[in-house]
Amino acid sequence: MMISAQLFVSVITLLAILHILLGATAYLIYVERKIASFVQDRIGPNRVGFTFGLFGDNAKKRHLGLGQPLADGIKFLVKEDYDPRSVDKILFLIAPALAVIPAMIGWAIVPWGGVIDFPGFSFNLPAVGTVGVEAGTAVAAVADLHIGVIYMLATGSLAVYGVVLGAWASNNKFAFFGGLRATAQMLSYEIPMGLMVLVVLLMAGSARAIDIVNTQLTFLDWNLFHQPLAAILFFTCVLAESNRAPFDLAECESELVGGYHTEYSSMKFALFFLGEYIHMAGGSAFFAILFLGGFHVPGLDFLLAKLSVADTSIAAALIKTTFFLGKVVALLCFMMWIRWTLPRFRFDQLMRLAWRGMIPLSLTILLVTGIMVYTGHERYLLAGNAVVLVLMILAGKIIPSGPTMNRRVELTGSRFSAPTSS
Repeated sequence: MMISAQLFVSVITLLAILHILLGATAYLIYVERKIASFVQDRIGPNRVGFTFGLFGDNAKKRHLGLGQPLADGIKFLVKEDYDPRSVDKILFLIAPALAVIPAMIGWAIVPWGGVIDFPGFSFNLPAVGTVGVEAGTAVAAVADLHIGVIYMLATGSLAVYGVVLGAWASNNKFAFFGGLRATAQMLSYEIPMGLMVLVVLLMAGSARAIDIVNTQLTFLDWNLFHQPLAAILFFTCVLAESNRAPFDLAECESELVGGYHTEYSSMKFALFFLGEYIHMAGGSAFFAILFLGGFHVPGLDFLLAKLSVADTSIAAALIKTTFFLGKVVALLCFMMWIRWTLPRFRFDQLMRLAWRGMIPLSLTILLVTGIMVYTGHERYLLAGNAVVLVLMILAGKIIPSGPTMNRRVELTGSRFSAPTSS
């Protein structure tokens, strides 16, 4: 039995991604707590070690609180799995899975380490016999699709179904309002996100993820420096699509208790939490592919030459994967920093930002990029961004702002609405 090099690399990459995502999600919560404590001048988790206090409670066994994510996981497993009496049980059970699965399958097209010249070899399996792996080139990804980034955009948009079904099935008014908010928010912010993906596709001339990465070989070739407005808009949309502050209106405690997951407990709630963090990581990887050169970093060629490593070898793929993961982790930390720095919007401000600001701006950027690419002036895209920004500032002064949302509500007999004398 013979299998191709691409199939073998895809299976290995798939197994690695699943374990990395599940393990990293637990410790991303730990990192977020540490960042929150730093921002708020606190200490953060530092008590729970890997012994969980079962073998004494001295400071040497606490390991900087690194056992906290494991303790949280055990807590979710042993908590009571309670289903309210009035829920739609089938949809109530399906919703958490629909929040996780789309976030995970989007990782299939991520090119971790570029192209590999894979050597052929064979091994024995008891039930199958000898299995041979053909020599050849393979992309370090689960699936090297020609519609790569479009596939990732499509799978990311499916996450709204888990939120909406969870809110509807809960038969709870706070969850229902959270689901309505999440639907409006995700649909609104998918429009500028998709337009910014189109901007990058126009520049790269391909939707294949590795082709987009290979157009950003050097530091100055990164799309971040050619399309800074597009990068800012895309990153903002990633925050909104992940329901991250300041766009966490679908679950804000001050108004909706817990929003769409108010009625969830135990591992069903943990799946919503897992889906959010995987969605964050997927959005960060998507941003790194489109705007930060993917696995390319300054000095990579010099480093590989210094180590006497071929650019298409397995060792080079592992080095590139490490750099790519570093970019994703840096973006995740930036997301967490934003969460603990900025207050959340009101919902009318959220919608106004999308429809009156980001969507017109993204359409203008797409139009300008299309004209400049068609006329062969791609090297002036940064200047085009500056012109677009000036035009939008001028347009913002002309467009009517509409009624004031924080106006006082007249109440008969109050000091703001004194009764008129007859």
